[in-house]
Amino acid sequence: MEKRLSNIAWSQSIAKLFAKKNIKYACISPGSRNTPLTVALIKEKSIKCISHIDERSNGFFSLGIAKKTNNPVIVLTTSGTATANLLPSIIEAYYSMTPLIIITADRPEKLINTGENQTINQVGIYKNFIRQMIDIKISNQISTLKKINKIINNANGDNKNIPGPVHINIRFEEPLLDKNQKVIEINETEIIINNKNTIFKVPKSKRPLIICGNLNENEAKDTYNLIKQLNFPVFADINSNLRHYKNINTYYDFYSNKIKNPDLIIRFGSKPISKKLNKFLSKNKHITYLINPHLYFNDDSKQIIKAYPKNIIIENNNLLDKNWLSKINEYELLFRNKCLNIEKKPNNEFSIVKSLTKYLNKKDHLFIGNSSVIRSFNKFSGILKKQVHIFTNRGASGIDGVLSTSLGISFINKKTKNFLVIGDISFFHDMNGFNVLQSIAANLTIIVINNNGGQIFKTLDYADKDIPGFDEFWITPQNIKIKDVAKLFKLKYYKLESKSFDSKISKISNSKGVKIIEVNTSYDSDIKINDSIQKLL
Repeated sequence: MEKRLSNIAWSQSIAKLFAKKNIKYACISPGSRNTPLTVALIKEKSIKCISHIDERSNGFFSLGIAKKTNNPVIVLTTSGTATANLLPSIIEAYYSMTPLIIITADRPEKLINTGENQTINQVGIYKNFIRQMIDIKISNQISTLKKINKIINNANGDNKNIPGPVHINIRFEEPLLDKNQKVIEINETEIIINNKNTIFKVPKSKRPLIICGNLNENEAKDTYNLIKQLNFPVFADINSNLRHYKNINTYYDFYSNKIKNPDLIIRFGSKPISKKLNKFLSKNKHITYLINPHLYFNDDSKQIIKAYPKNIIIENNNLLDKNWLSKINEYELLFRNKCLNIEKKPNNEFSIVKSLTKYLNKKDHLFIGNSSVIRSFNKFSGILKKQVHIFTNRGASGIDGVLSTSLGISFINKKTKNFLVIGDISFFHDMNGFNVLQSIAANLTIIVINNNGGQIFKTLDYADKDIPGFDEFWITPQNIKIKDVAKLFKLKYYKLESKSFDSKISKISNSKGVKIIEVNTSYDSDIKINDSIQKLL
């Protein structure tokens, strides 16, 4: 039998490896079985450790840090059901290609299926949503550290590996805090990334179009450099981080179903938010090219250029149809002018979107929640006057964990203002995330759009079928008062009407700490406004 390294020495060896790999943050949920590694991480001065009692919120908070820093974050839990609570955040990280290092402490293998307390089979628990998993049964070899080094590299991704969450399951024998021994180390910790240039010969076309989905700040900058070379009309989502650039079309959700006979579509980033635009793409798969090194794992594009935009060399000799360009410009101008006066209308979600985007300063951080909120921003925000860093959870597009993810981003961003716009159901779903404020400080202005439930379900084609219990089981209005949530966690609370939002948002957001602004809106009013604009066609 191989000699086992002590829990203390083994955990210290792992913590030192993380430090060498420039891992800066470890988000730790409490427990006993993970004690050796918790102690080692706390003692590692280059790693900032953050305590979070709720594993689900912890996972999403870590996701926020990883989204902001573009570096892996350690998420550590004890054994048993604690591990299962991480699954929602792991799914989001998987589909959004965000690097997380999930570490679950475990019992010795001999105790599985023996009835031992808090012991479950943790191997493969995340199997459909991770890039790689290793189960460490014995802690004594340099070769095991090398495996951990490799799995960290895989979390980061390169031209061959897709970035995302990885899972390290570590078994600890009792006594958990045992004798100290010499720490073991390895030297080869570098990540090798292949950055060869790819030449993309743009197919000849007269009626081309560029469509941009979710992109982070760096991807957006590289993508725009290509866009300038092509000079094609561009439809860019709010989370593309491109809407502060010139010559970007933003009101396409109203008219994309009227665009006829494109002969070339080039895509960047994930699929767009707009259902209409996705239907448009489905009809035109045969002429669509997706430029992305990794999205082949979760996209049905037939033609994918597997390269980073910064490594693409464009060969383009297209002559554009002037009628094609003028028609798109005509549509865009029509809806832009119609939407200018929305903020003057009271009691609607769209006016909040217009007011906030007008107010945001350069390099402010805006996290946009899912459901109706992201759709409102996508349809009505228009061109942003300044460069704002936009974040969303659009990997799996759930309403869970939005609050915690935005808190993670706000924890990192100390230089500019942080905003979160979220629906009432999503806010209540993740209010446990506020517990992390016992361990960290953050400046964040949270704007809760309260339309009394999941009103977006009213837009579905079966909403008018007189389904029994439709409000109770679909709309799910809540009796919880947002003011009471703020009081529970000792947060500043404000209630504004949409017409007074403009005049008060500046003063509120300038104050320190986490602030909650509740704005009551009517979804029926939103639908009427949207329908009246759509009738322009």
